[in-house]
Amino acid sequence: MLPHPKRLTYDCFIVVGLIIMLLIASWMPAYSQPSGKSVSASLHFQQTLIMQANNNFPSPYAGKHSFLSREKPALSYTSTFYLSIFLPDQFKIAINPLISGGDALSGGYGLASFPNGDAFRVGNPTPQISSATFYAEKTFNLAGNFAQPGAQQLKLILGKFSIAHYFDKNKYSDDARTQFMNWALMNDGAFDYSADTRGYIPGFIAELFDPAFRLRFAATMETNYVNGPNFDFNISKAHSFLLQGSHPFNIGGEPGKVRLLLFYNAGHFGNYKEATNNPIFDHNIILTQKYGRTKFGVDIDLQQQINKDAGVFMRVGWNDGENEDWSYTDIDRTISAGILTKPDLFGRKYDTFGVAAAVSGLSNDHRAYLASGGYGFVIGDGKLSQYGLESVL
Repeated sequence: MLPHPKRLTYDCFIVVGLIIMLLIASWMPAYSQPSGKSVSASLHFQQTLIMQANNNFPSPYAGKHSFLSREKPALSYTSTFYLSIFLPDQFKIAINPLISGGDALSGGYGLASFPNGDAFRVGNPTPQISSATFYAEKTFNLAGNFAQPGAQQLKLILGKFSIAHYFDKNKYSDDARTQFMNWALMNDGAFDYSADTRGYIPGFIAELFDPAFRLRFAATMETNYVNGPNFDFNISKAHSFLLQGSHPFNIGGEPGKVRLLLFYNAGHFGNYKEATNNPIFDHNIILTQKYGRTKFGVDIDLQQQINKDAGVFMRVGWNDGENEDWSYTDIDRTISAGILTKPDLFGRKYDTFGVAAAVSGLSNDHRAYLASGGYGFVIGDGKLSQYGLESVL
């Protein structure tokens, strides 16, 4: 099958952008700290298999997006190759192809804080190959030397990447492959960050680093439909902006960090209130989609080290919940907290043990839409008198 013409255009745009960044890097050596004249590369590979099953449980009602009360165990698998090429003058090019396949319980529906962090990367039992990430990264030295603790740096990134690799990152609850797997634990569940079906998006990131703070800004594209694989090229009307500031601190001599994240999405979104109250839409939010719709949200993130082997985290997230959730999951308010430790039992120093909890909910408009018989792209049990909170331990 030939690639979609717009995707070919997008690929050409990214390649041209990478070449431009390479030329800029070669033209501006005076503003960067040389890292030597040699070229080096790093190649890594990982494979993750997640097998999950649920015991049969009573379910007096069910909709097309309900979590099934009886089903077979589900196996998902992902394999990623990490190739990074390090060039002189703090310039890097990364290419990370992804192979994914298998399935998730209930096809990935029924729980907003789904228990398989790789579930959004699968959906087809047959292994699929995707480009995942390919981007160029350039670091500029603003003051001091890179080797000095007080160095100020500016980092620019252009290409296709995962927003979650740069924003809302918490040392103790971030990676579903080595830590907590639930969606509302590995990220702020209300953080509807732009991403395609596999979790990646083309865009631009700028990061300003100082020992006292770190500031990140991103501008990305959006997909052309909910959780879709293709991008919306009407970027004047479909885009996302993110701003995150982080500040390190110490409590009792142990390091900690607080982050504040703001995000703003614009695109061809549907509206919960229109889909609920206007009979011509018959509770189908897809029929209400149009440009000019936005979503705004905020996340507060805390992490605190207890000792070198243990730490705690907490997240509080909120989005306005007026227009449909587009890329991550059906959550508009959430709070989560937990502890992670490496107890070094039986000489197994790399094993990790943790306990965490998350409580998530919906906006009033979102809740009324589901209760009237509407469906989100992750949850929906049909007409119910009340949709409550979702709790995860």
